[in-house]
Amino acid sequence: MSAPALPGGVYLVLDADVCARAGHHPAQVAGAAVRAGVGTVQVRAKRASVRELVDLTVAVADALRLAGPAALVVDDRVDVALAARSRGASVDGVHVGQRDLEVDDARALLGADALIGVSAALPEHVRAAPGADHVGSGPVRLTPTKPEAGPALGFDGLRRAVDAAAGRPVVAIGGLTASDAPALRAAGAHAMAVVSAVCAAADPGAAAAALVAAWEGALVAGGAR
Repeated sequence: MSAPALPGGVYLVLDADVCARAGHHPAQVAGAAVRAGVGTVQVRAKRASVRELVDLTVAVADALRLAGPAALVVDDRVDVALAARSRGASVDGVHVGQRDLEVDDARALLGADALIGVSAALPEHVRAAPGADHVGSGPVRLTPTKPEAGPALGFDGLRRAVDAAAGRPVVAIGGLTASDAPALRAAGAHAMAVVSAVCAAADPGAAAAALVAAWEGALVAGGAR
């Protein structure tokens, strides 16, 4: 069995800290985003304990089950994905960084049908992770939600990552807004990942809907790719 295809379009990195600062519960944000058309939710809580992250992942999975079809992945932590699955949560996989578990090791633990993404800003990183189902490339712009990220790639750098991915889906991330959708599509991105644009919005559902509309409008204007 192979991994499911990564949904195209808007990809929400659900950051628990950003949600908390805006007065939102992450599971509620996730549900509102998926009802608005977001196709993937990645749970991220850098300051949470492992137990808290498992609880959060289960809560988000429950919210998505009611909201509609969407892929759910956990940021970095294969153990959390496995624990949430053991509680009955529908967790599709993980997204790992360059310092996290190797893609092949994550695959061995989660199974052949797991959806596994890898952060790979540079073309050489992209080529070094052939076992990943998709690639997260960025930051396109510098962003305060991940200050440790490397230098901004810009849209030219994103295009080089897409070329190096050789057909694998590339998820662009880093300071993106609805107005960036046409340029992202032109660069060949499969999806646009956002954090603050939804998690910090006064109305996360409305913000997600605007992003989805912009992405779909870019598809109509530029044609499906």
